[in-house]
Amino acid sequence: MIFRGEHETRYRFSRPVFLEPHLVRLTPLCNAAQKLLFFELEVSPWPAGRCDLIDASGNPAVRLWFDDLHEELVLHTRFEARTLRRNPFDYLLDPDAARLPLTLPPLTRQALAPCLPDGGCPSCGGLARELAADCDHDPVEFVRRLTDWLYANVRVDIREEPGLLPPQETLRLRLGACRDVTMVFMEVCRQAGLPARYVSGYQSGDPDQDRRDLHAWPEAYLPGAGWRGYDPTLGLATADGHLAVSAACHPDLCAPLVGTFRGAGATAELSHHIHLETEE
Repeated sequence: MIFRGEHETRYRFSRPVFLEPHLVRLTPLCNAAQKLLFFELEVSPWPAGRCDLIDASGNPAVRLWFDDLHEELVLHTRFEARTLRRNPFDYLLDPDAARLPLTLPPLTRQALAPCLPDGGCPSCGGLARELAADCDHDPVEFVRRLTDWLYANVRVDIREEPGLLPPQETLRLRLGACRDVTMVFMEVCRQAGLPARYVSGYQSGDPDQDRRDLHAWPEAYLPGAGWRGYDPTLGLATADGHLAVSAACHPDLCAPLVGTFRGAGATAELSHHIHLETEE
């Protein structure tokens, strides 16, 4: 599938401010599942400097820095990308993926350590144990059942306020934005011994939909298959209808824009607009 899009992010400040360096993560990934055909970033005001880089999680990013005082910051991206994975189950699992928790080689476990459990939500742990027992600890069946369970039991809430609900709160309310449901999926997988990470990107969705936003979904690591995406807010394994922009062990490492400004008493108003077209 071909994705063509434009994404504008605009900050208006209540008074002229000095913009500290900003990090922009809005370049679609180029990997085994998708190919970036074209990308352009326009910035107003014109930055004093720019550096294209790969961040600590392996995501493409742009670092910008500025001079003078400004009343507005506008980032406008244009992109075209092709998604390649029509079949989300085109893999042959390694023996390491035969049973939960996964038995990983030491170096692989070390590389995946940030995506494995470091504590956790008791409610997520209980759900992990229940689902794992129901499927005889089969990893592929586990992520399928987890996707179906979240789709059936957690209602999607479009919440524009920033921040994340704790996974236990999302499960208690049975309500959450896509990013909240993603965090529950990740936590349940991790407590079952299955590495999981957070993905931010675009979803093809309804072509007649007026308002678009960045979407969030999780990926689980299956030896022999690599990172594989699931979308519990839609109840499916991701394929060519999802275009990833960034992926990391923590959602803060997928933030599309990171930066601050200096100006005594100044406030900022954020707005954004996404236009997306897809073609089979």
